[in-house]
Amino acid sequence: MQSGIVLKILSEFVYVFFNNDIYVCNSKGILRHNKKTPITGDYVDFEIIDEVLQQGLIKNIKKRRNELYRPKIANIDQAIIVTSLREPNLNTFTLNKYLFFIESLNIEPVLLFTKTDLLNKKDLDYIKAVEYSKLKYKTIFISNVNKVDENFNKLEEVVEKKVSVFTGQTGAGKSTTLNNLIPNLFEKTQEISKSLNRGKHTTTKNELFQYNNGLIADTPGFSSFEFKNIDVLELVSGIRIFSQYSNKCKFNNCVHINTPNCEVFRQVEDSKIPKFIYDDYVKVINELRASIKKG
Repeated sequence: MQSGIVLKILSEFVYVFFNNDIYVCNSKGILRHNKKTPITGDYVDFEIIDEVLQQGLIKNIKKRRNELYRPKIANIDQAIIVTSLREPNLNTFTLNKYLFFIESLNIEPVLLFTKTDLLNKKDLDYIKAVEYSKLKYKTIFISNVNKVDENFNKLEEVVEKKVSVFTGQTGAGKSTTLNNLIPNLFEKTQEISKSLNRGKHTTTKNELFQYNNGLIADTPGFSSFEFKNIDVLELVSGIRIFSQYSNKCKFNNCVHINTPNCEVFRQVEDSKIPKFIYDDYVKVINELRASIKKG
């Protein structure tokens, strides 16, 4: 029995990465007996049934550490949030919405700010972006996603030996950044399918690619993620910049909005927590409450 990670799923075929090779496995037995469905990022135990053709049969799906629902990817180490500072301008609400959502799933966020050459360091959007590094978030600034600059090496180091997903607003440079990391990224799926004699398939939305001893997810559509199965308190408890203060709030279940003796709000008033992040947080909570109420 061998253990590997699911790179992608095409129809009934599950592509499992093991020992620097890709095995095409069948999961019908798992589905029939355990009613479990493998997804990209799953760690699985499988039996090799043909070493030459690299074919196998999945026997077990291991417990997931975390899971995104849209796209469906499991066991993510970190999420690279690609955000432009210009063209389009910095959208802190979208950025913070991603950030809070990712933290609530126990996934480490990495903030990748692009197009820094289109503004100066005195610009308000640049100053806001720097605030995240002051809050001890991993931040990387790239002057232009269309050319690799010295800061691009930092991104290469961040994704090394990690399972990473990329997300970001439309026009932020996510696709260009991915192609700078993995040239001809979107042609690689067809090459793998041909080499494994599986014919021509439509490119999957949920796929992990090998890079720098790690795995990177190509996740088009992640910008439309859902707050699925997350309640307000779960989201609040996952926000790292609040957690260091929340134990001093009067109420254990404090949501930090219009509640008496709230330490988090006190830190906002004292400028320890940037007000623009807090204001976005209030909007996110209101949006989540409306979503839950709607059902």
